[in-house]
Amino acid sequence: MQQFPFGVVVHGGAGDLARYSTTNRLSEAEAFLSQLIDSLYTSLDQGAAALDVVTQAAIALEDCGLFHAGKGSSPTSAGYVELDASIMEGNTLCAGSVAAVREVRNPILAARHVMESTNHVLMVGAEADALARDAGLATVDASWFTPCDISAGAWQVPDSSSTGTIGAVALDAQGNLCAATSTGGTLYKRAGRVGDSPIIGAGTYARNTVAAVSCTGVGEYFIREAAAYQVCSRVQLLGENILAASGYVMSQIDKLGGSGGMIAIDSRGAFAMPYSTTGMYRAARNSVGNRIVACL
Repeated sequence: MQQFPFGVVVHGGAGDLARYSTTNRLSEAEAFLSQLIDSLYTSLDQGAAALDVVTQAAIALEDCGLFHAGKGSSPTSAGYVELDASIMEGNTLCAGSVAAVREVRNPILAARHVMESTNHVLMVGAEADALARDAGLATVDASWFTPCDISAGAWQVPDSSSTGTIGAVALDAQGNLCAATSTGGTLYKRAGRVGDSPIIGAGTYARNTVAAVSCTGVGEYFIREAAAYQVCSRVQLLGENILAASGYVMSQIDKLGGSGGMIAIDSRGAFAMPYSTTGMYRAARNSVGNRIVACL
């Protein structure tokens, strides 16, 4: 069997990370990401499938409480948390996503259940929660959530930089590409608002032999640019490398007035992590010896 280069990239959201400069949040996040990326890389090195690796990554990022996803999510304008997530497998183009769920501990597992066990791609609200419960997925109540800005001691009035998403993209040794994205949305977002994270082609996309992409930022702009799909299309149809393709799409989002970042990996294991904010929690490692862990 042919052995492909392999690699994995994760992000914990892009935004005004400079607001954490007087706290230990950046060093705490960097230490977490460093351990996580090495663990994920080891899984790939031992033959794990890209789909399982991005799922493993998203669960860890949702559970850690450092980011605006899973445990660290902030309440909406109505006072409760609404979570979104999506996952896509590049070999078959199968995908699943959930939006505005309130009870699922790990929305990425609910998204994967939609992909693998239903005929649907996107499930929302109470019915998505019910589907997850019926599948035996872990549920939580409101007391489980600890908004990450409060716990970091850097609470602020919400603005366009107060966004947060987690994501992972991976290429396994069999050449399969996968992407996963999960979010609690923008700080104090309006109840019912859904951004790009659960939208296949906007916040998440993967296609074998091309690339896998996960986005973070002000989702309305990523939706309007079909950002994740556009990166893959530029690689596939224009022959751009992953750095040029992702950089161009981020520049178009900036021109619209948006901000954020994305992670991407191509079929050779090359990766890109462009962002237009003061920082993006990010880490990457591939089989040709590249390793990066950074926040600013």
